[in-house]
Amino acid sequence: MTKYLIDSNSLISPYRTFYQFDLVPSFWKWFKETYDESVYLVDKVRDELCHVKGAGDKDDLQVWIEDHCLAKEKVIFPNGDKAALAEYAAVLNYINESPLYKQKSFDEWKKKKKADPWLIAIAKAHGYTIVTMEERNRNLNPSNPTSKEPRIPDVCAALDVACINLYDLMHAQKCLI
Repeated sequence: MTKYLIDSNSLISPYRTFYQFDLVPSFWKWFKETYDESVYLVDKVRDELCHVKGAGDKDDLQVWIEDHCLAKEKVIFPNGDKAALAEYAAVLNYINESPLYKQKSFDEWKKKKKADPWLIAIAKAHGYTIVTMEERNRNLNPSNPTSKEPRIPDVCAALDVACINLYDLMHAQKCLI
């Protein structure tokens, strides 16, 4: 069975746009069932989704995540994982050494709270497939490196890590809304 790591935008985008809780509750029911079966959260993704602490101004998505997705066995904490730490260093090294990216790109990804390099590192170390709504940057060119933030699908392709979008997950897991 394929195991998936979810990027925060794969939940934020549906919540804010096309699969709002009150419009398409069946999507969230399907996601919860799929999550319980084969989807995991990296701690840094959890932190992006659950950024309001205490009883403050949490949005409905944060409340839903806290209620449905924070079981201990479903959140991955990579800090003590030697394989993930080694892959994390490899991901950052790739960005730093790649002729496709400028220093600003690397600086963005080396931030301690940045989830993207951790997603890729854990997926590479343990055979997960990443689910993200990011799209590849078709303009990457070593003769004109970008200073923009690297995109998960581009780095996954370079490092041979499986990466799909939310719709691919929906097809693979037979989501019917």
